[in-house]
Amino acid sequence: MNANQEQKSRKLSFGVNSVFIVLVVVSIVGLLNFLGKQYPKRLDLTKNKLHTFSDQTLKVMQGLKAPVEATLYGDFGSREKYRPIFENYKKASNQFKYETVDPNKEPTRAKAAGIKKMDTLVLTYQGKTSRIEEVTEEKVTNELIKLTKEGKSTVCAVIGHGEASFSDNSATGFSVAKKGLEDQSYQIRELTLSQEAKIPADCSAIVMMGANKALFPNEVKVIEEYLNTGGRLVVGIDASLSGQDQNKELKKILEGHGVSTQSALIVDPVSKMIGVDATVPIIPTFNKDTALGKDFQGQAYLPFSRPLQLINPAPEGLKTNWVAKTTPNAFGETDFAALSKGTAKKDASDPSGPLTTMVQVNGKRKDSKAERETRLVVFGSGQFANNQFSRFGANVDLLLNAISWVLEDESMISIRAKEDEGSTLELSQTQGILIFWTCVVLAPLLISIFGIVIWIRRKKL
Repeated sequence: MNANQEQKSRKLSFGVNSVFIVLVVVSIVGLLNFLGKQYPKRLDLTKNKLHTFSDQTLKVMQGLKAPVEATLYGDFGSREKYRPIFENYKKASNQFKYETVDPNKEPTRAKAAGIKKMDTLVLTYQGKTSRIEEVTEEKVTNELIKLTKEGKSTVCAVIGHGEASFSDNSATGFSVAKKGLEDQSYQIRELTLSQEAKIPADCSAIVMMGANKALFPNEVKVIEEYLNTGGRLVVGIDASLSGQDQNKELKKILEGHGVSTQSALIVDPVSKMIGVDATVPIIPTFNKDTALGKDFQGQAYLPFSRPLQLINPAPEGLKTNWVAKTTPNAFGETDFAALSKGTAKKDASDPSGPLTTMVQVNGKRKDSKAERETRLVVFGSGQFANNQFSRFGANVDLLLNAISWVLEDESMISIRAKEDEGSTLELSQTQGILIFWTCVVLAPLLISIFGIVIWIRRKKL
């Protein structure tokens, strides 16, 4: 074979190899596209999982008993912007139908619907209508809850014993939790026990968060009679930093239902490792055998919490369960004199972790003539879901789930959708200095040295 024929043979071989490689690449790309079409998979890299439906949304969609018609009034850009979220709703339930109406092309229809703003979503369910002017998963799901819920339950928040108000917008108030309750179609109003001979009939449940003053005898009687006749109560009882409990009457009521509240302040050294005070214990463990704990995800933080104990045996007819516990590193500080000086050290008399911080009770007391079972949830902290701590972990979800459970509205026990939050990068002085020297000094210097070396070597060639 001469040189010319060898060169032609080599070109032919290269050509065949090139065609083969192209065919292989096209086949691989085609196969990947086919698999992606048949088995779509999305990764949600946002901090709050904004593009992944929350447990609450999935429960609401699975519980639809009739079609939901969603009509978005917006242009082509609006349709493409919100199409992913509507497709997610449609995927979650075939009862969800949606369409987009352009007010510029169909002004009569938009006017008939009373649309005054672009990107307005109108939801229709069994003849009831609701509209949303800012489309997010949280807002759409909340409106669906309101549309699908039959009737409204009233939650009565007891005041007059140092409890924070659910209408208070300050750091110690519970206005964030109140909004969460209203989003679930619950009504909430305040209740002054000293003015009542019994719990009003319209109170579906009562809530006492952070009571630090004594109950009057008639108030104790009202609460006990309410619980003995199938009442529903959620209590948050803080540790007393002075060591002297002012709410002994409330503690006695709880003991009568199988829950003992220890006189100690939970301290968790692990909290300091994540930049939180040791008096704000981490709550990572939830009882999967309870309705409140089985699907709970994430963790909570219960500030100024006291340990709870289940009285064994429980009062006849009542079933008691722990729901949440601290880390094993936590302990209950009983030396309140040391606490007042800002020091806390575990000794032999201090209860060791993991410590119970949340308990649920349900059932009927012996000889009770109640038509329904009593339901009670006790937290070792009365401040964990206030406006200051509501942003920590799943604190608000924990309170809202407790209220839903005592109301036997267990379809609402879930982790709720999170709104997108602007985030900032906070650096320590050391981290700032390290980034400066790495990015501003070291990286340009190395590039310069590398360039000079290459220039010198090429010059010698």
